[in-house]
Amino acid sequence: MTTLKPGSPTSFLTPFFSSKILRRKINILGCLVVLVVISIGSIAVVHNSTSEILHRLLSSSSYEQCEVFEISLPSKPIIPVYAASYPGSGSQMTHYLFEAITGLEAGDEHLHRGDTYDMITIKTHYPARPHSVEGNRLMNRVILLIRNPLHSIPSYHNYLYEEENDIPNHTVKAPVEAWIKWRDEHVEEEIKKWKDHSSYWMSEYHTQDRLVVSYERFVDKKMGPIESTRISNFLGRQDNVNVVAPSTIPCVWDKVVNYKRVNIDEHGKELNQEEVRKLYSGSSNDQQARHLYDVNGEKVEKTNTKPIVKRRVKYVSHEDPTHPGNSKRAGNQKYDFTKSQLLEIRSMLNQLRGKYLGEYTFVVIVSGYIEEVNEELGKLEGK
Repeated sequence: MTTLKPGSPTSFLTPFFSSKILRRKINILGCLVVLVVISIGSIAVVHNSTSEILHRLLSSSSYEQCEVFEISLPSKPIIPVYAASYPGSGSQMTHYLFEAITGLEAGDEHLHRGDTYDMITIKTHYPARPHSVEGNRLMNRVILLIRNPLHSIPSYHNYLYEEENDIPNHTVKAPVEAWIKWRDEHVEEEIKKWKDHSSYWMSEYHTQDRLVVSYERFVDKKMGPIESTRISNFLGRQDNVNVVAPSTIPCVWDKVVNYKRVNIDEHGKELNQEEVRKLYSGSSNDQQARHLYDVNGEKVEKTNTKPIVKRRVKYVSHEDPTHPGNSKRAGNQKYDFTKSQLLEIRSMLNQLRGKYLGEYTFVVIVSGYIEEVNEELGKLEGK
């Protein structure tokens, strides 16, 4: 590079070139500053937009504005999915979610069959309880709902206590004395049934035909919409089944968990559970009318194929004792296990975890249950 010396013929150009180069540098620097500001602004806009979208999906105000499908009959035959759970695992709440996601009726093993081809799912406690779904020849997929036996076994006992004393379901918690007596007589048997129930559904169905869902995650306000999305994706793979848009899943989950379901007849009259059972069971002719499709998938023409019972949702606040996320049973009893019983539960869970070590979701859930058992054991040892 040639250096201009003072006094040279072209030295008078030095200030010009220097100022020109300086202006160019300033312009370049200015452009860079503008670009940085624009980039930061763009990031902020994207961040704000993303936050706004998440806010709309997760805020309660968005939940209250969404619509849940009305329950209707399918236009084409569908093969129902097993909704399997050990008793006391919260199956009724997921039952409503299946309906809200698909707009199709979810059935019960005591009221419905698998070969009417008009149910999205059929709830079953088999083999923990002896009754299995009838007409299940084509049913080949399952949603397995599990709940920590520390809570599902006492919950099941509450149900039995209500049944034995002619008390409406989900209204009263059994006295601690009744729990201890029943626990010491039956808990070993129920721990084994919890294990056998999980083993049956985990072993009988391949991973692609089985979805494992945790009750604890389902009722959690952060994990609940995620679990519901998994359920929606699973049900959406069933032939002739349409599900709600993914963006509405958080809203649908909220409707199921935070709203109280009310059964009504076709005239809008509210029905209690006993009235619902009577309408569903009906006569043998009514049951025959439930068969919309034969075993070959051909539509059966019947005059009485309209669902007798419709459902609507009624909002219940989180503070209300009848809120679905809270127990509807009166009382604040805490049901404990002895140290030997806790050790037996932990041993059972460890066996299941080892047996299905390749089933990631199942292992993670069961590991959480084991941690909770360890916490209870720690409390006993600390006394």
